[in-house]
Amino acid sequence: MKITKTVKESKLILELDGKLDTRSAPEFRRCAESSLDGISAITLNFAKLTYMSSVGLSIILTLKKQLGPAGTLVIINAHGLVREVFEISGFDDLLAKE
Repeated sequence: MKITKTVKESKLILELDGKLDTRSAPEFRRCAESSLDGISAITLNFAKLTYMSSVGLSIILTLKKQLGPAGTLVIINAHGLVREVFEISGFDDLLAKE
C-alpha cells in the first residue's frame, strides 16, 4: 500500500492506494499517529483503496477517538468493497456525503 500524506494547518489528509489489511495496517497506523500533533481534522481519501479489512476500520475508529469530541474525521471517495465495510459495520456516518 502507498500512503500520501499532506498537512495543511490543522488538517491531515491521507490518500491510500492499494489494500489496507493486516500486512499494511501497521504502516498506516504509524503514518497517521505520527502526524496528529496540532491536528483537529483528518480526511482519508480512499479513491485508490481497493480493499479494507476490519483492522483498517479499527485504526480509523482509534484515530477518531484520538481527535477527541471537537475533532473531525471524514472519508472521501470510498467505493465498492471499501464502502461496504463502512455500511455493514454501521460506521457509514464517517463517509462524506457524495
